[in-house]
Amino acid sequence: MNHLAVRRGDPFGSLVDDVFSDFFQRSGLVPAVSGGGGPSAARARMDVIDKGDKFEIKVDLPGVKKDDINVTVEGARVTLQAESRKEKETKNGDRVLHSERTVTSYARNFELPVEVTEDGADASFENGVLTLALPKRATVTSKRLAVR
Repeated sequence: MNHLAVRRGDPFGSLVDDVFSDFFQRSGLVPAVSGGGGPSAARARMDVIDKGDKFEIKVDLPGVKKDDINVTVEGARVTLQAESRKEKETKNGDRVLHSERTVTSYARNFELPVEVTEDGADASFENGVLTLALPKRATVTSKRLAVR
């Protein structure tokens, strides 16, 4: 499974991403791929909010349908893939001369500071925004045993 990202004309966004890359990408987001090698995936814009007992993640996925979103959570690693397809609709006598808006793929792969659990996790999608609520896994505290 390949996770691709493309940074498009946003010098400040990429600077911010570079500053915080260790926090969200300890294992690394696959470097940008452009030109020649086939389709690439746009980097979905997101916010991650620590709500104490859970993380709330909001991801912009314009033009995507709910059924075309795939989210995987393993420990602290979150992988997101989505695709938007624009149907080519032509009316009698019309003909498409050029179209660059047929398919857009989005991908994100990042690691949260602590592991999360699927118990109580929730995902909703409304108006092009995916919202994930991922409860933090309870930390196991060590217990000192009395030696008899």
